[in-house]
Amino acid sequence: MEHLGEYRHRIDKKTKKIFIKYFKQALSKVDVSKFGFVGILGSVKEKYSHDIDVLIFPSKDAKIGESIKEMAKLYKKVDELLKAHHERYYVVWCPKKVIQEMMYYLSSLEEGGAGLIPVHSLFFTDYVSFKKFNPKSFEKEIKKNMITLYGRFEIIKELKVYPSEKIEPYFFILEYAMCSKIKTFPRHLIRSSTESLLTYLKDKYKLPIKKTKIHNVAEIEPELAKCVKMLDDKLYK
Repeated sequence: MEHLGEYRHRIDKKTKKIFIKYFKQALSKVDVSKFGFVGILGSVKEKYSHDIDVLIFPSKDAKIGESIKEMAKLYKKVDELLKAHHERYYVVWCPKKVIQEMMYYLSSLEEGGAGLIPVHSLFFTDYVSFKKFNPKSFEKEIKKNMITLYGRFEIIKELKVYPSEKIEPYFFILEYAMCSKIKTFPRHLIRSSTESLLTYLKDKYKLPIKKTKIHNVAEIEPELAKCVKMLDDKLYK
């Protein structure tokens, strides 16, 4: 009988160690004050893993949007350092477990699977959401093999809990931003998806977005940064 594990991407112990090495270097090159905790979950000692789990919480003094923008800088720096180490390496950052395999597959179509480093990117803004979106035993299990790279895990219990409707748009932007990094996505699809996202943020969350149609892919990232700033302005006014 076939098993799911036979189809999932696998990453070996050597590659995991290389990733962590350059992740630490990248962390030293960004503003870590925007983070309350940064860690790697799961055992790096195992011969093979399906992915690497990165867990990040914002700091108590940083706005959520500021933490997200700094996380984007961190991930970009990790990509740069890994590519400089060996040109074959590239990271696929996936925010949702249910679409991990799809994202890894789509990425491998362009650059192949040999250098792909699959990362499940976990970002939580408070303890309530952390408990809500994870299995009951998750917290206990991750502490067994967790590698703390910055801050402390318990900070999550001290972060302010905001209404879900105020937090949701941050994650819409975050999920879209990570998915749009996949090189095999047609550029016209990225542009149309951006228009859909910006229009949704404008209509549902009343963000004062003036430009919803993006024709140049290079304009997308700064436009999303503006949206995150708008959300911060609303949440922390």
